Amino acid sequence: MVNTNSSFPQEELKSFKDISFKLGSNSHLVQAAGGNTSIKSDGRMLIKASGTWLINSLDKDIFVEVDLNSITKKIKNEKEDNFIDDIISKNNLHPSSETSFHALIKHKYVLHVHSTATIANAISQSSESDLKKYLDEDFIFIPYCRPGFTLTMEIKKLILPSTNIIILENHGLIVAGDDIEDTYKLLLKIHKKLDLIRNEKLASDYLEEVTNIDGYNHKNTDKYKLFSTQNEKLFSLFPKSFYPDHVIFLGPGIPTFLEEKEANEFIQNLKRKNMNLPPYLILKYKGLFENTLAIPAAKEMIDCFLEVLLRIDLSKSLKFLSSLQESELLNWDIEIYRQSIN
Repeated sequence: MVNTNSSFPQEELKSFKDISFKLGSNSHLVQAAGGNTSIKSDGRMLIKASGTWLINSLDKDIFVEVDLNSITKKIKNEKEDNFIDDIISKNNLHPSSETSFHALIKHKYVLHVHSTATIANAISQSSESDLKKYLDEDFIFIPYCRPGFTLTMEIKKLILPSTNIIILENHGLIVAGDDIEDTYKLLLKIHKKLDLIRNEKLASDYLEEVTNIDGYNHKNTDKYKLFSTQNEKLFSLFPKSFYPDHVIFLGPGIPTFLEEKEANEFIQNLKRKNMNLPPYLILKYKGLFENTLAIPAAKEMIDCFLEVLLRIDLSKSLKFLSSLQESELLNWDIEIYRQSIN
C-alpha cells in the first residue's frame, strides 16, 4: 500500500510502486534503507520516506507526499530544510534526506540507487574521465559531498533541464525521466555497462586453524573468501569507507587486525567503556567476523561492500571518505533519525 491520502492517479502509483519494489529487490542496486524514488504531479511529490526500505514498496506505507512548490522555493532561495513542514500526507513519516535533489530535477520520475557497479567506478581520481569512456550517454558527474541539501546545491550548479543521468562520486547513481519504464530501463542499462567483476581471483581459502573472537561468528563461506585475501592492496581497503551508507550502517571503516589477540583486546576495551561493538571485524588472511547482534541493515551493507570490492579497479588511485566526512555523516541529525528506524 502507498499513502491512502495520496492525490496521485492510481495507475501511475501502481507502476511507480512496481518499479520501486524491483529496485529494492535488487541488492546490486539498493541495500537496506538506501536509495529513494519519487514521482511528481500538480505541484506535489511522492517520495520514499527516510529510513524505509524500497523492497517494502508494495506492502507497506513507505512514501511521503510533500508540497513540491514550497520545496522548490526553498531550493531557489538556498534555504536548507528537513521539509517536515511541507508534508501533506498523514502517515507520520519523514521525507527522505535527499528530497531536495528529487525536487530540483524537473522530470516526473527520479530513481536514485546505490549501484555497486556505479560506486566501484566512481571512487578513483580518474572516475569522471573513465566513466565517459565506459558510457555512451550524456551525464553529469558530481564530486563527493554530504548527501542532502549540500549535495543538491552542487547538482544545481551543473544540471540542465535535459539532464537525466547524474553520477555521484563515492555515492551512487540518479536517473530521471517522464516515463517510469523507460527511466528504469535506462538505469539498468547504465548499471550493466559498468558491472565488471575484476577481483574475484584475489579471494583466498581460509586458514584451517580455529579463530575465536568473543561475540562474533566467522563468515567462512565461499561467498566471503575475498575478505581472507593475501593481496596487500585489497587488504588495505578493508578499513576504508567509500560511500555514506557504509559509514551509517557499518561504522567508519571496518576494524581490521593482524592477530586474533589484537581483535579480542579491542573488543574488551570497548566493553570496558560501555561502547557498542562494531557489526564486523576482519582478521588478516582469516577473513570476516560478524557480530552475533548484527542488524539486517548491516548484513545488507557488508554484502554491498563485498560487491563493490569485487569491482574496484585496484590499478587506480582510489578516493575514500576522510575521518571528517565520516564524522559529518555520523553526527547528522537526519542520519541519526534514519539509524534509529533501522
